[in-house]
Amino acid sequence: MKVNSKQPRRQRKALFQHKNHQRSKLLSARVADFVREEYGIKALPIRVGDGVRITRGEFKDFEGEVIEITKNQRVKIKEATFDKADGTQFHPAIHVSKLLITKFSKEKKMDPWRASMIDRKAVFGFADDELRAPKKQKEEKDIDD
Repeated sequence: MKVNSKQPRRQRKALFQHKNHQRSKLLSARVADFVREEYGIKALPIRVGDGVRITRGEFKDFEGEVIEITKNQRVKIKEATFDKADGTQFHPAIHVSKLLITKFSKEKKMDPWRASMIDRKAVFGFADDELRAPKKQKEEKDIDD
C-alpha cells in the first residue's frame, strides 16, 4: 500500500486504485479514550453510522453520525452542515485524520467482522501488560534476598 511516487497526481491515482479492503485500512481513525478503555483498542476503520467527534477545523468539537464515506479519505457527517447562498444546506467532506470515533454503529448487535477485529486487536494490547507484570515481581523477589 506504500506509494512510491513523490508526485501528487500519482499519489492520488494510487489512492483511487486501491481495492476496498486496502482502502478501509486507510480510512481508520482514533478511538475516544472512554471507548479505548472499554474495548482495549486505539484505532479502527470508520463505517457509516459511527458516532464521531471532529477534532480540528471549522467544525471542531462537533459530534455526529457518519452518513457517507468518499473515495478520497473523506467523511460526511450529519450534524456538520454549511448554508449556501440560495438557502440550501450541504455536508462538507472532512478528512478521516481529523475525526475521533466516539460510538460504534449498533443496529441490533455489533457486526461480526468488526467484533472479530476488536478481539484480535485487543489481544495484542493486553499481551504487553501480561509480559511486563511477571518481570516486576521477579525483580522484587531478588531485592528481598
